Amino acid sequence: MHFDSNELIFMVDYARQILTVYAAIISTYVLYLLVKQTRPNIKVSAERSEERGFTQNLIIITALNTGKKPATVTVFGIITPDGKKIIVPPSSGEISRPALPARLVEGEVCTGFFDLDANLPYLIQFGNKIIVQGFFRDLDKRDHVSLPMEIQLPTLPENVKVLQRPH
Repeated sequence: MHFDSNELIFMVDYARQILTVYAAIISTYVLYLLVKQTRPNIKVSAERSEERGFTQNLIIITALNTGKKPATVTVFGIITPDGKKIIVPPSSGEISRPALPARLVEGEVCTGFFDLDANLPYLIQFGNKIIVQGFFRDLDKRDHVSLPMEIQLPTLPENVKVLQRPH
């Protein structure tokens, strides 16, 4: 097989372009991995307390550090159907609240409890069945959010009125 100089130049340029594209893909992937390792990687889940055998009307919100780097969570709460974030205050009565801020190493969890009964006057405006999400906030003020979950709010007796503030 014999190539003239134009064909040889074309093949060399083509090979160079292929290698350039390959190097760009590899370097982009390596950069992605480096950035991913330096950012907190917190997975948040939310579940009803009945699923864990509690008798109180709670949402259990759990943060799991799935990354290699330690991460610190500072606050937690739920996101209501209208997008408002309700943060659980430091003194939430007898329901246990994790000591925050909490530093989580790889595989470590932090669990908090959101009291539905205490927040019923606000939540009832969205109906009896609502969709909420749990969240934890990290030191960089980024919110890590759970998947949406549908919850059935407790019903009040007919003779009880719920007072709501006007919007």
